[in-house]
Order: sequence, then C-alpha cells, then structure tokens
Amino acid sequence: MPKFPYGKVPFCILLIAISTGIFNLVIAFSKRGEKPDLVFVSFARSHMEGYEEATEEFQRDHGVKVQLQLVSARTVKSRLQNAFLTNANVPDVVEILADTMGTFTKGPIEDVGFVDLTDRLHAEGLYDRFVESRYSRLSRLGRIFALPHDVHPLMLCYRSDLVEELGIDVDSLKTWDDFTKMGRQITRDLDGDGNPDQYALDLPANGDMLTPLLLQRKEPLFTQDGQLKINNHTVVDTIIWYIHQSRGKNRIAFSAGWGQTLAKTVTDGLVLFYFCPDWRTKHFETDTPHLSGKMKLMPLPAWEIGGGRVSTWGGTGLAITKACKNQKLAWEFAKVLYLKAEDLGKRFKASYIIPPVKDAWDLPEFKEPVPFYTNQPIGALYAEMAKDVPSNYASPYYELARNKLNEVFINAALYYDKSGDDGLEEYIKRELVRVSAYVENRVQHNIFYRKRIAN
Repeated sequence: MPKFPYGKVPFCILLIAISTGIFNLVIAFSKRGEKPDLVFVSFARSHMEGYEEATEEFQRDHGVKVQLQLVSARTVKSRLQNAFLTNANVPDVVEILADTMGTFTKGPIEDVGFVDLTDRLHAEGLYDRFVESRYSRLSRLGRIFALPHDVHPLMLCYRSDLVEELGIDVDSLKTWDDFTKMGRQITRDLDGDGNPDQYALDLPANGDMLTPLLLQRKEPLFTQDGQLKINNHTVVDTIIWYIHQSRGKNRIAFSAGWGQTLAKTVTDGLVLFYFCPDWRTKHFETDTPHLSGKMKLMPLPAWEIGGGRVSTWGGTGLAITKACKNQKLAWEFAKVLYLKAEDLGKRFKASYIIPPVKDAWDLPEFKEPVPFYTNQPIGALYAEMAKDVPSNYASPYYELARNKLNEVFINAALYYDKSGDDGLEEYIKRELVRVSAYVENRVQHNIFYRKRIAN
C-alpha cells in the first residue's frame, strides 16, 4: 500500500475533511428529502437560539415543517442577490442586515425579490405597533420589504466605580462640549512615558462611529427620496470633532477594539466611557463578569443644549421572498417570531436587545433591575431611548457612501497628523465633494434608480 507523501498527520486531516464533507452532504440531502413547508435563513446565531422554541410551537400548531438554517451575513447577501438575478432557489423567509437592503432594491420597485409587506401591516393594524423610524432602513419609495427585528438605541456605558472615584458627575455631561471638557481633564499621562494611562472615550480609529454620530444629529447619509447628503457643514463639523478627540496631543479617545482586547481595556480601566447599543450590553456582561456592579448606562451627550441624546447602531430585518410558494404561511411564521409577546420578553433577557414592538416594552422583563449594571433597569432605559431613535434611509448605494465617508475621515486624519488644523476644514470639504461625485456617478449608471430620484 503506497504511503501518503506528506506524512501521517496531513493524511489524518485529509480523512477528517473528507468524512466531514460526506457528512455534510448526507445532512444536506436528508434535509432536502424532508421537503419542509418553509425554509428560514438567518445570519445570527443568537437569533436562531431564540427562535427554536417558537418554531417548534408553530410547527405543532400548523402541522407543518420549518427548516432553520444559519448562514453568514456575507453569504446571505451575496448568494441571495445572485439567486434573485438567476431565478435560482431561495429561502422562503430570510433575515438580512438592514444596511444591505438597498442592494436588493436597485431595479424597478416591482422587480424587488421580496414581498411588499406595507399593505399587510396596515390592514392588520400592525404598522403602529412598530417603532416607525425602523421601517426606513427596510423600505424603498415608501414600500416596506421587511419587518424590523430591533431598534438598537445607542447610549454610553461607563465604569461607574472609576468615574465616581474621579469625582465626575455624569448628570452634568449634557452636551458633547461638556464631555470633551471632562475628557481633557482626566486623559493624562501619569507615569511619564508619553502615553495617557486613562482615556475618556472609546472611538474606533477608522471612523466607524461617524454614521451613528451623524444620525444623532439627524443627518442620515441619504434623504428619504434617495438623495445623497454627505456633503454639508454638519458632516464637516462632525469629522473635525471626531479627529480632535481621537488624534493629537489633546486626544481624549482610544480605539479599544473588540473581543478580548476590548474586555482587557474595560477591565484595566484604560477607557471610562463606551458607545453602547443595546446588543453590546450583553457582550460586556458576558466578557467581563468580574465587573458586575461597576458598570452603568447614560444617554449620549447632546450636540447642543436641548438636542437629541440618542442614536442607533446596527439593525436587522425579516423578509419573505416572492419565490415562497406559501406566502400566507410565511407571514404567519414571521408574526410569531417577531410579535409574540411572551417570547419577546424571554429574548430580551437572553440578549438585552430591544424589540421594535412598542407594546412589548410593558412586559416585566424590561423593567427588571440588572445586577451587572448596578441594578439599573436597562430594558426600561433603552425603551425610553427607542422612542426617539432617528430614521436612517436605505439606498442601493448606502454601503458605498458609508465606505467613502470613512475614506474621507481617514484621509483627513492623516492630513491632521501632518498639518494640524491649518487648512483641515477646506481639505475635508474638497474630499467630500470628490467622494460625493464618485457615489453620484455610480447612481447615474443605474437608469431605474436615477429616474426614480429625478421624479
């Protein structure tokens, strides 16, 4: 018997890979043989775990088979888009990231591959049960193509024990000017090595918080009718603010990253305040359990006195594909997943994600104190913020515009590192003109979208 040329270990790995592949093929074919009545695809493992019990009940109540499939978000987007274009098989019900909705609505409205849910929502009295601003991410020309899964209000989370030791009164941090003044006082080098030993704020170095900060200022990247609007004074002012907090000798921010790096930053007290949408609260609780009772939440500081103190970060929606053979059954399944009150309470306790269904906020689970957050009723706090979450409108060019905006930020940050404030504002204005022209040129190549905007 000939020997495997690369040795025993690679040979064993090859056998495992082959056997695993055969196993996956068997599972795939066995699932096909079951011929489910509905196929539901999601990219979020935490969502799926919450849906399993509801799905089992739905199957018993309706005498049907529902197949749940977990697929990466990138795969959902790319394969679904390709399947729509080639009339290939698609799932009956699918969860997608709200930022990607625009990629499915580039052509004529009647050619969108998802079922238009607008009339059903109004006819069944469901439209007003959801936070209205969340429809904007999942719509095109006023037609709603997916149910919103969440609200994701954005607050600040902070190390309350360290903040109290420093004598910081969080109630006095009403505006970002108040916050940055405090930040300059507490961000300092204590051991003389040239690097601050404590920062006020976690800010991603690549500018990823720009869009949430602009939304707080009611400046979405696109208008409701699809017009690009990143070239204006508010955008310039926000980029300069972001640079001043995250670069140079007077910086108050540090990029804490994610996962273990973030957990260590919080544990060491290197950063005091963190941008915290509802979903991130569970991450902090899970990754840093030893900090229980040392963390708290507060509203975002306003950009001006009396201004809005909330934004949003992230979002998901549930859509029914037009290829679904039993759209009535799919609609009933969607309502069970997103509207069943007792399940919404359980899921909040498991994830701390605020659902967009307003009447669910009266459930007891949302009012319970959470020990990790110094017994704050974080469900009630986020629900209060959720009422005022700003709209963020979908566009086929949303991801492109956001990436180009981050490009402007990075270029401006490099300019600032070299030249400081001298000419910075004019440089940013020129960059915004450049990238706006690029995005709008792409829009002009889409005859369907161009005509809709013109009309």
